Amino acid sequence: MHMAECFDLMGFLDGFAVAPSPTITSEAGLHSPNTGYTAWKMKDRKLLSVLYTSLSEDVASEVINSSTSREAWVTLEGVFSSVSRQHQLREKLLSLRRGSSSVHDYGKKFKLLCDQLNAIGRPVDESDKSHWFLRGLGAQFASFVDIRMAFSPIPAFQDLLHQAQQYDLMIRSMEGSTPQAAFTADRRSSSNRGSSHGRRQSSGHTPSSGQNSGHVQHSNYRSSSSGIP
Repeated sequence: MHMAECFDLMGFLDGFAVAPSPTITSEAGLHSPNTGYTAWKMKDRKLLSVLYTSLSEDVASEVINSSTSREAWVTLEGVFSSVSRQHQLREKLLSLRRGSSSVHDYGKKFKLLCDQLNAIGRPVDESDKSHWFLRGLGAQFASFVDIRMAFSPIPAFQDLLHQAQQYDLMIRSMEGSTPQAAFTADRRSSSNRGSSHGRRQSSGHTPSSGQNSGHVQHSNYRSSSSGIP
């Protein structure tokens, strides 16, 4: 902090300017206020006041109960470290895309980032979580995303993850089975055509024999009845 450096007060913040005892004891065993402590306390209070006024309302609320500038400084280090970490994790979460990964693997990465944000006290809003997860699924899930985005409210992340995994499995199953299904269907079609052709040949031969036999019998009958030998 620039002001603390200018007035040689950094020791109050980094802990090197240790507070003296509030009282001193004489050789006779009498206790009296320590003027050194009073001077130290006054400087520390002024520095603490400057810290308060230099912070935004949200950040100042984090150190409102600090009794010394050192205590406030340590708290601020943790807060700003947490905020920096929060920004890093949120950027990763916002830029995360499924790509060629399965929904299962994409979901694991997404959930890990959300858990890390929750661990530092910066949980992701459930609505944002659902929106960001859907946005990262990719163009292949466009229709899936459009339908879910039309819901009010949008389904929770865990529900969307389960639904997307099922949708992913269906797509992969269809893509993997299409060539084999076509080959099987083609073989069945060829087999059916062959069987039908064989049946037509067989059925065409039998009636022909029957018809000729009938014709011969009918001719013989006519010859006998007319007296022709």
